[in-house]
Amino acid sequence: MYLTRLLYVSERNPDVDCNIEQILESARRFNSKSEVTGALWFNGDHFIQVLEGGRHAVSTTYHRIAADARHVNIELVDCRVVTERLFYDWSMAYFGDTKENRLRILRFSGHDQLIPREMSPDSLMGLMQSMRQEEAS
Repeated sequence: MYLTRLLYVSERNPDVDCNIEQILESARRFNSKSEVTGALWFNGDHFIQVLEGGRHAVSTTYHRIAADARHVNIELVDCRVVTERLFYDWSMAYFGDTKENRLRILRFSGHDQLIPREMSPDSLMGLMQSMRQEEAS
């Protein structure tokens, strides 16, 4: 099995109810069964998500998300084979729009607003990794 890490961004579909608690509950249940781990950032308008696991499980999960009506303008930012998981103990961590997180965004972009399409793949991944590092300390 090849261990895979996938990073995507999308926008919330304004025509569809988007209850983040329901999204997280469903993701955690599905990911636990599929041995997929990762993290989700959602600020009410944009999603950034990292998925890690076996190639087939990550691909299946991504395609399920891409077909979800709550997402529009989904964009695959990066997908690669990796030697280890960054989010190995999180079936799906969640980061929201807080003052602290806006300061974190400023470290990785030109402003404190989450606008994923204005961030490089490395900056997006750095942002998500920084959340992991904070949780570990």
